Amino acid sequence: MPTPAKHAPYDPPHDTESLVLTWIRRAREAQIRHYAMADRLSACARRLGLAVIAITALTGTSAFLSLVTLAVSPQMRVVVGLTSMSAAVLASLQTFLRYSERAELHRKAGARYGAVRRRLETIHVDGAREETLFSIDVVRDELDEIAQNAPHVPRRIMAAS
Repeated sequence: MPTPAKHAPYDPPHDTESLVLTWIRRAREAQIRHYAMADRLSACARRLGLAVIAITALTGTSAFLSLVTLAVSPQMRVVVGLTSMSAAVLASLQTFLRYSERAELHRKAGARYGAVRRRLETIHVDGAREETLFSIDVVRDELDEIAQNAPHVPRRIMAAS
């Protein structure tokens, strides 16, 4: 069992520049994690979809052959029945797990974090002018809104990025 990661004590930003740099880093990390999760979910959707296609094709072919051939062994009937059941189960899982839909949600969250990160980088370049400080409040609200609506990213994805 892996040991829990030791975290450095939290040192909050002490000025506007360090706050903006911290938010840029966090937005970039969130962007990367969401894109990684979207890629993983897309790969799962592809694998599951290909399995459904393969098993469905095999079942259809087997069922057709069993209709054509009169002397079908009981073992062949069991195989056709099992492949038919597994195709139904996989198709149900494909619908239930919603890999493609979830991947799209993560892509959108990653894109939103990317947009905020670019805005933060612009704020960082502009410096601590009064209108920039107003922009920081707007960006903070946007980061809060994205975090509230973004889908969950599992810890294993967070650790891998």
